[in-house]
Amino acid sequence: MRLAVAQRAATADVAGNLAVLERAAAGAARAGADLLLTPELFTTGYDPGRVHADPAVLPRVADLARRHGVALVVSEPHEGAITAVVVDRDGTVRGRYVKTHLYGDAERAAFRPGDGTPLLVDVAGLRVGVLVCFDVEFPETVRGLALAGADVVVVPTAICDASVARVLLPARAYENRVALAYANHHGPAPDGQTFSGGSLVVGPDGRVLAAAGADADALLVVDVDAQDLHRAREVVDYLPLRRVETYRIR
Repeated sequence: MRLAVAQRAATADVAGNLAVLERAAAGAARAGADLLLTPELFTTGYDPGRVHADPAVLPRVADLARRHGVALVVSEPHEGAITAVVVDRDGTVRGRYVKTHLYGDAERAAFRPGDGTPLLVDVAGLRVGVLVCFDVEFPETVRGLALAGADVVVVPTAICDASVARVLLPARAYENRVALAYANHHGPAPDGQTFSGGSLVVGPDGRVLAAAGADADALLVVDVDAQDLHRAREVVDYLPLRRVETYRIR
């Protein structure tokens, strides 16, 4: 699988954000990517107190996926929740994941949480699991996807804390032997902070394969294949070695 990750700065201008997405998809297609991951709530801009669902967005996303021949993971508000939708390269909607762990008072006031129902789709011969932002900071979420057969976990995010990408993401990939992609915004955040950028792709051995800077647009393109997963799991594959019966709190 050739995986592309777009780091961009979204605004409140939905049409403008879709134009940025179009250029990112075109760049990913030129690079031969199978899948393009974009940041959390990129289509609307990340601003929990202001954003709302726009039924015109998904058809536009499906159209540009068809025209550029690249699958997309795009985050948008939907039915009162923060979601990530997977659109195949032919424009078919493959599924929608609802963010389970809402971050901070603003998100909890504006959105309902998901129930943890996982989303896994097949892309270019690998199983891709989907989370959103704060979800990946809970070890159970990536472990659950790995147990369900995920090879790659993709995470749209909107975060101002660079330590999550630096510390947690390599650990999540390593302990579950999955590749992990993380797409963040850069620039001003609605609460006066600054998005930390630092989008990255981590291999199943915990090695950072590509990373963006803190304050600029970037398009990361990385190849991940079954052999990478096999080599990492040959060293140690934690999943079949778990002793689940010993983990109960007595």
